Amino acid sequence: MQRKKDDTPGTARRCPICGEPASFAERPFCSRRCAEIDLHRWLSDAYRVPGQAAPSDGAETAQHKPEQK
Repeated sequence: MQRKKDDTPGTARRCPICGEPASFAERPFCSRRCAEIDLHRWLSDAYRVPGQAAPSDGAETAQHKPEQK
């Protein structure tokens, strides 16, 4: 198995929130605080995964419409 460039021994990864060296216990973050900031950003929709919008509640699509008997 090949290591990624950032996983080489002696190379400290940086926290994606504040840029400090990452802590082994909290990786990829430097602290619990930065991990919780990141979680809050995901939960508040500050980060979004690109894709198609989901149908609104109660709306059925043609693919998921139950068959009538």
